[in-house]
Amino acid sequence: MKSSHYSSATKGSEFEQTVKISETNVKEHFDVVVIGGGPGGTPAAIDLATSGKKVLLVEKSGKLGGACLFIGCIPSKIIKHSADEYYFGKERQSGATPSPEERDRYWAQIRSNMERILSSRSGAAYNGIQKLKNLTLVGGTARFISNHEVEIASSDGGNMRAEFDYGIIAPGTSSTIPPFKGNATGELLTSETIFSRDSVPESLVIIGGGPIGIELAQMFSRLDVKCTVIEVMDTILNGIVEPEFVSGITERLQRQGIDIFTSSRVSEVSRSHGKFSVAFSGPDGTTRTIISDQVLVSAGKKPNLDELNLGATDIMYTPKGIAVNEYLETSVNGIYATGDVINAPKFAHTATYEAHIVAANIMRGNSTRPDFTKNSWVLFSDPEIASVGYTEAEARRKGIDIVTGVYDYKIDAVTQINGDPFGYLKFVVDRRSSVIIGVHIFVKDAGAIVGEGALIVSRGLTLRDVADAIYPHPTLSEAYGYLAKKMIQEAAAKGAVRSDHPTRDSRTAQSSERETADSVQI
Repeated sequence: MKSSHYSSATKGSEFEQTVKISETNVKEHFDVVVIGGGPGGTPAAIDLATSGKKVLLVEKSGKLGGACLFIGCIPSKIIKHSADEYYFGKERQSGATPSPEERDRYWAQIRSNMERILSSRSGAAYNGIQKLKNLTLVGGTARFISNHEVEIASSDGGNMRAEFDYGIIAPGTSSTIPPFKGNATGELLTSETIFSRDSVPESLVIIGGGPIGIELAQMFSRLDVKCTVIEVMDTILNGIVEPEFVSGITERLQRQGIDIFTSSRVSEVSRSHGKFSVAFSGPDGTTRTIISDQVLVSAGKKPNLDELNLGATDIMYTPKGIAVNEYLETSVNGIYATGDVINAPKFAHTATYEAHIVAANIMRGNSTRPDFTKNSWVLFSDPEIASVGYTEAEARRKGIDIVTGVYDYKIDAVTQINGDPFGYLKFVVDRRSSVIIGVHIFVKDAGAIVGEGALIVSRGLTLRDVADAIYPHPTLSEAYGYLAKKMIQEAAAKGAVRSDHPTRDSRTAQSSERETADSVQI
């Protein structure tokens, strides 16, 4: 429903995806107010509106999609795809390196394509919610006045107050810049600003060797940018991926010409004569300086809470985010929080998962809890790294008695056919139950097969369940079956796990008596 206080508007080919507040000091009551039009807010708003709730969705930018669509997941993958095409293009194969001018023209094409895709996707989302007559989208900044009332300063200069029974807070996060010494801290790039540049730098220092930093380093290196990564921990991707994968991706990055400095702390970033200088100390305490055209910081994010005026409420929060219970409800009954502002995995798809849970809890009472042990994610490096469930280290810290197994893709038909026989599939298995609680993949196109791992972990499948499936050949996914059979056979020999553990489906119990063959491929 859209009351007489509002009028819809679009602007040129680019959606100004909001209704306009045509009056000032408007006050209206809603069943639900959702703050944030990204993956942590929009799906919940749609679910609730579809169920008949009167919903107000407030998005500061006025566009649906959030950071993932406009400055994160989607634009970075568009650029990665284009960078790979550039890197493996005909000119490269013939031994010729494109000139900087040609590269900048290609970058302009990438950005044009990116803007087209982003506009199309966001516009489609807007068109979808337009069909929901009881969902109102307002572009503006929401500010709490009390526990169940917000004031909204809209992007068109109007303002309104909204009272509500339920609320969802999903404003996302923004990149942080550490307090480095030097005169250039105000000129540093982040993952939110790098994609809007008109040209590609000749050289780029990236401060931070986490997933975002590594993806950016590899994609810009493939656009002939000299990239250097400086990471304060003793490895890149520290504590995020399996340790054996870290060494492999580090070697690949260095082979591509990316310099990596670990156990290194940046102390100063300055700019002089059009160049940046980055001073950092290494593990031996020696200070080094690198000169580059640009510097990008990927060293953490902070929740977007400053404008919400949470101090006017009884919502418990810290600079690190909003406290929620097991139902994702805040300390104020009926107000929930999702996405990057809570202590949970920071992924767009996880925020969407949370959004659906919160919507269900509003509609049916607090009855659904998230289970983040089945969360999945992909690092879009080359080769890709994908993961779901417990890592080996996490499982051991939890005190779970586990066994692990690894399939080496060097024997795999697909990787051999593709000319890059490299990669690994790793299972983390509960020894007592034979349930697979973690799946970790390091191979080209890992993201295309981790969905199967997500299903395995989320459904609590056992090694026998996976071994008994019939996989098409030749495919990357058949490694699941090979590894499950291999681990069952090894367990039978060592007594490590029950090799005769039943499947989840008792109808296949008789298959637990079958012998298993070793992972021999033809």
